[in-house]
Amino acid sequence: MIYGLTVQDILTGVLVFLRIGAILFALPFFGDNPTPVQVRILLAVALTLALYPLIPQPWVAKFPDDMVGYFLLVIRELCIGISIGFIGRMAFDGILMAASVAGYQMGFSVSDLFMPDEQVQMNAFTALHRVIMISIFLALNLHMMYIETIIKTFQIIPAGGALPSKAFGEAMIGMSGGILVVAMQLAAPLLVALLFSNTALGLVARVVPQFNVFSASFQVGFFVGMTVYICCLPFFPSWLMQHMESSRTQILATIKGIAP
Repeated sequence: MIYGLTVQDILTGVLVFLRIGAILFALPFFGDNPTPVQVRILLAVALTLALYPLIPQPWVAKFPDDMVGYFLLVIRELCIGISIGFIGRMAFDGILMAASVAGYQMGFSVSDLFMPDEQVQMNAFTALHRVIMISIFLALNLHMMYIETIIKTFQIIPAGGALPSKAFGEAMIGMSGGILVVAMQLAAPLLVALLFSNTALGLVARVVPQFNVFSASFQVGFFVGMTVYICCLPFFPSWLMQHMESSRTQILATIKGIAP
């Protein structure tokens, strides 16, 4: 024993740390590149120490007798953590997709920005929308949903006990399709407003052929889009809370789908 801890306690703590660390590395915000690796590791250690007393016993049914078996158990825990983190990230991808669709229609696609945390290029409107949504997300303490989900995983899935089933596949398909649904719901006001503005510019082009509609469409699209977006800002907090609450149900259903 070391400081009152047995070898089994230490090995169990390592497995808990690996699952939590894999989940954090795959989640949005926590796992994005701007968050230093040292911070993610320290956060994983802190959560391991905080959540360890809440883990049901016996969480590990039986420890392997050799190093190869324990190594395979470690790999399975990492796979479980990455899968759960990816599921959590999907709940937020629809929000970014909505801004990408709306920003493209507003003409922001002509000046993409490289976002280091996403390793992709985003237009300026998507980058702005992402910062606003993250700020609202953290201000409403919605990130605690991920902490609660981590606790649920230990109650539902024992160590190395992932077993994908039909329910898991159905839940993954539902969440993947939900990304497009959420994107269209969130971008609908801007898309409708831009549709009417483009229709009006088309009528102007027919009435006044000398008018350069192409060059004016950028300014009109930006003004109309940003006006509608600013008017929708007060509704974002309540919508985001409803969206994350429904996402919580879907995430738990997906986790239960890989439970043995």
